[in-house]
Amino acid sequence: MSETVQPSEEKKEILVKEQVPNSTVVLVLGILSILFWCCWGIGLILGVVGLILGSKSKKIYNEDPERYSVSSYKNLNAGWICAMIGTILAGIGLLIGIIGVLIGTGFMHFFPWEDLMNGF
Repeated sequence: MSETVQPSEEKKEILVKEQVPNSTVVLVLGILSILFWCCWGIGLILGVVGLILGSKSKKIYNEDPERYSVSSYKNLNAGWICAMIGTILAGIGLLIGIIGVLIGTGFMHFFPWEDLMNGF
């Protein structure tokens, strides 16, 4: 006679890992910094805030990586990269805008504005 052995039902502990702090916030700020890079400093501010929060969150993650989920760390990295791209784009755009204003006002005295205005 054969005996069937039922597998013992041991308690399986399911570990739910936490999200890295501010991972979603950094992702949103990074995406918004890319979207608003041409809005005279808004993208720059959003990008810098995203970079600061991302750096702090990366330090927290590196202290205890087993505590946090991998997907939230990937979101944090993606947001940090987006924030870096948005900051660079916004910085270049702001620099080009300032140079454009300086060049534009620097050549104002070369144009015959009085002659143009007398014609109206």
